[in-house]
Amino acid sequence: MPDPSKVFKIARLPHTLVIVPQGATMNFQYVDVHLESNELYRIIDEPQLENVLIDLGAVDYIDSIIISSLLRVLTKSRQLGGKGVFCCASDEVKEVLTCIQIGRLWPLFDDRDEALAEVEPVENGE
Repeated sequence: MPDPSKVFKIARLPHTLVIVPQGATMNFQYVDVHLESNELYRIIDEPQLENVLIDLGAVDYIDSIIISSLLRVLTKSRQLGGKGVFCCASDEVKEVLTCIQIGRLWPLFDDRDEALAEVEPVENGE
């Protein structure tokens, strides 16, 4: 269930930043969207975080401002040599992502396990 107090929920895995948008921009104060977007951009600078996984499972709609925030982080990750993926999109969100051709740069997976297999390496001996 979406968290009404946060624009993005995040989790840090050993090599991957997981971002879960919690709704469309209209559900939040603009300043919160701006501040949290900038925080995501700073977090991806953490040395161990190479990759970004965007889990869209909490939203039925995604707007251009949220997409723009996510693309900033994905682009920065790519510039730093990392990978980015999307997962768990509803049919409506898939349609939006298809229209803007995001799949050409960042693949969309049906579930988080498939997406994690792409970006979070399994290390032997751990």
